[in-house]
Amino acid sequence: MLLLAFSLSAACTGSGEPADPTTPRETATIAETPAPTATPVSLTPGPTETAPPGKEVEFQLTGGYPSRITNDLYIAFSGGKGQDYVTNIDVRVTKSTGEVITDTLQPIRGEEIIIHNAKGENRVEITVSFVTGGTFKIKDQIVKVP
Repeated sequence: MLLLAFSLSAACTGSGEPADPTTPRETATIAETPAPTATPVSLTPGPTETAPPGKEVEFQLTGGYPSRITNDLYIAFSGGKGQDYVTNIDVRVTKSTGEVITDTLQPIRGEEIIIHNAKGENRVEITVSFVTGGTFKIKDQIVKVP
């Protein structure tokens, strides 16, 4: 992104006269920026937060549903007292293989995500944002898919 900004802002600053061949030229050096380090994946659940009173929401997490053959992990929004206050639901699944899948659910009762090929123990993290401005990580647990 930074390189794109520099290339767009670069402009010719020469005087229009031919360069003197006896004048030494400066050589440009391009420094490589290190690749961003990936956040290490962990299958260990962390702490969760409790939604404010009256804004509780529920989720259904089921391993092996709807298909045991494709080793599915089923995540669904079940609603709750606070469902009308929810603006955003972020879901992050860390599979037993280390693969991380992120997705969002709409705050509609019955909205679902199905993760295929999730055999083994998978870490499911669900973060909910409310219209009142709070964001809470309300689920962080291991779901086993047979």
